[in-house]
Amino acid sequence: MSMREAWDEPYLRRFLIAKGINTWGNSIFFISIAWVVSQSGGPTAYGYLLTAYFLGHLPLLLYAGMVVDKLPRRTVALVADLVEAGIVFIAIVFLIFSFPLIPTLLLLAFSVGAISAFSIPAENALLPDLIDEGLLSEANSIHGIIMTIAWMMGPLVGTSLLFYFNIEACLLFDIFTFLVSAGILWTIPEIPVDREDMSGNLREEISEAFAFVKTQPWLFAGILMFMFWHFWDSMIEIGVPFLIESKDLDARSYGIFGAVGAVGAMIGSALAGIRPIPKEKRGEIFYIFIGSIAWCMLFWAMPIPFWLVLIFVLIEGILGGSLMVIWRTTMSDSVDQHLRGRVNSLDAVGSLIFLPIAPLLGGWLISLTNVLTTYSIAVSFMVLSTTVGLLVPSFRNFQRNPSDNFPIENKK
Repeated sequence: MSMREAWDEPYLRRFLIAKGINTWGNSIFFISIAWVVSQSGGPTAYGYLLTAYFLGHLPLLLYAGMVVDKLPRRTVALVADLVEAGIVFIAIVFLIFSFPLIPTLLLLAFSVGAISAFSIPAENALLPDLIDEGLLSEANSIHGIIMTIAWMMGPLVGTSLLFYFNIEACLLFDIFTFLVSAGILWTIPEIPVDREDMSGNLREEISEAFAFVKTQPWLFAGILMFMFWHFWDSMIEIGVPFLIESKDLDARSYGIFGAVGAVGAMIGSALAGIRPIPKEKRGEIFYIFIGSIAWCMLFWAMPIPFWLVLIFVLIEGILGGSLMVIWRTTMSDSVDQHLRGRVNSLDAVGSLIFLPIAPLLGGWLISLTNVLTTYSIAVSFMVLSTTVGLLVPSFRNFQRNPSDNFPIENKK
């Protein structure tokens, strides 16, 4: 099996192109509003921005997972694209008519967070429906490459649009990418999915997904690990604009920082696709890589030249791109088809549940101390959380465990 064979699947190819264009727009959106808010309002305002996004995102995630397992997944993703385009257009109108900048962008972040609660699990659940299981690793690798190209181009285009034009130009480009993505998704037929008779009772359906998670130690431990990891990781992300500023650099350097990380992730995704990691080795490599990422992040804040910082950003990207292929592939080939939307939502909730307060804490810590101190505290806890996963054998065994309530399905 090869990545070329996966790419030759026409519906998968269309989906990945649509997702790449969508992600390109999202990366421009996030990089531009992050820079504008951080420069206009400082660390605290930047913390409010991330908190606003996650406050819109988190409360809807579990319900969205149920919707994704109940409604056509392509349609959910398509409608989400169109709704996000409409929301961003309204924000542009607000800015043109001189509504306050930061409150408008906070409201926009909240609204986009709410819609992405539906689009992200829909897209994650749709990809395995478009490809044979034997090509899942290769498909996830191509997915990772395309996403990282989009995240690489986004910061460069977004910061250039900011430098030569304004935030409205960035948002207008974002609308264009949403509309193109929706148009491509329209050409993909709905894929039949075997769905159980679902009552529509959120508690019962999420309980079923959680019961499945508890039968899979690798999945339960992974969700818990991400819960703590992303809390501290978000505090590190808060510091990046101020790290750039401390070196007397401008928005274009901020864009280069993001682009280099994306290049690294593309390399890592490609390597993981060219040489897929055997199931029995996935967990061990996953935890080693994610622990190494934390140490790379600490070097970002060291008093070293910017070019040397970029080398650590590149290494972090390579490791991150590889481990995301590992996680997505295992989530695809080890989670029953009719549960994927809800399990993806549980995974996202675990990752994001503490994030509404993490940016506020990170902004406060940076204001109180400095970027290096904040990074040192965050990295210490990140390494601790990954060490537990590496030491417990059942946690690093990334393979589907059969159980009486969840026998292993015959997959296509």
